[in-house]
Amino acid sequence: MHCLIVIDFQERLLRHVQNADEIVKNSIKLIKAYKVFGLPILITEQKKLGDTVGEIKNLIDVNPIQKMSFSCLRCEEFYREFKKLSPKKVALIGVEAHICVLQTALDLLKEGCEVYVAVDCVGSRKSVDKDVAIMRMMQEGVKPCTAESLIYEIMKSAEHEKFKEILEIVKG
Repeated sequence: MHCLIVIDFQERLLRHVQNADEIVKNSIKLIKAYKVFGLPILITEQKKLGDTVGEIKNLIDVNPIQKMSFSCLRCEEFYREFKKLSPKKVALIGVEAHICVLQTALDLLKEGCEVYVAVDCVGSRKSVDKDVAIMRMMQEGVKPCTAESLIYEIMKSAEHEKFKEILEIVKG
């Protein structure tokens, strides 16, 4: 089973992240697709950094899990929810790539998950931090992808029953 983890899309962070508008736009497509596929989504917020941006928060049916740890898996409440799902494949989106996304990816690998990072849905304040984080994740075994490539990989075929609905999301 695939699971999507939406990490810390908070206004106070995003306003400092390079290409934040594009990251949010791509992330919205991926979140909408996961919802159409009926796949689980977990969302986090770093405590004391405010609310998740409305465009993303309004799409997700669960409340964000508040955390202080950088890795989502080091937050007890998150880890409990994650273990209930027991996903084999996990996709990560969010900010910042070199802190919370990276540390979560490394911990997911230790849990035995196949981990994907949608590189067009993650960001950092500085491009060098994002670039090095993506290289590091790849070296550790995380699979890089884009929102669109992941959507089509999950769908597998144009014969998929949700193809037309997904096509509208991707075109949007």
